[in-house]
Amino acid sequence: MSKVNLLQLFRNYCTPEWQALARSHTTTLSFKAGETIFKEGQKCENMYMVGHGRVKIFTNYAPEIEVILRLATDGHVLGHRGLGDDFVYPVSCVALTPTTVNILPLPIFLDMLKANVMFCFHFMMLMATELKQSEQMRKNLLNMQVKQRVALALKINADAFGFDPADATLLAYTVTRKEMSSLANSTYESVIRSLSDLQTDGVIELERKKVRILDLDRLTTLSANP
Repeated sequence: MSKVNLLQLFRNYCTPEWQALARSHTTTLSFKAGETIFKEGQKCENMYMVGHGRVKIFTNYAPEIEVILRLATDGHVLGHRGLGDDFVYPVSCVALTPTTVNILPLPIFLDMLKANVMFCFHFMMLMATELKQSEQMRKNLLNMQVKQRVALALKINADAFGFDPADATLLAYTVTRKEMSSLANSTYESVIRSLSDLQTDGVIELERKKVRILDLDRLTTLSANP
């Protein structure tokens, strides 16, 4: 999945003057695990960037059916799905861990896009890449078996949050089994069974709530296009 690192774009493609202006208008807020950063249907008045932490971006197809669209961490942009004709967030964003978020008023961000051509271009390309990957993932989920979908959820988890610096096979952060089912478009019970199957196959090892990836190549193959 696209990581949409706004911080990298900001540093590489905005002039020093615009960088200084953006910093002067940026505020930073802290969110507890489980706390909402912005909500589906809310007016888009700010752009957000994760300072430090982990978040999920999701929508609800029904009151009890959550579908996670993306996971994000340090430097990643949030809120850009609210850009458009109505400037309303079509998704919600919730902190998975204690998280700091840098908040820039939308008018300043839009002026940055207009004034910094290369920043605007690369931001557009990142949005296009994310949209393409999101659409491809939805297609894959329709054609994959449950075990493949769970493998894809684990791959998304690994790509977003990486591995423990002290342990190259242990996920740095493992989403909950319920969140994994939201990523895999499956039921909680099916995710539990598939994780057990993947462990039996030697692809992963379960350590209570954590997951160790024993064979990343096989996980990647399982999660590839069907």
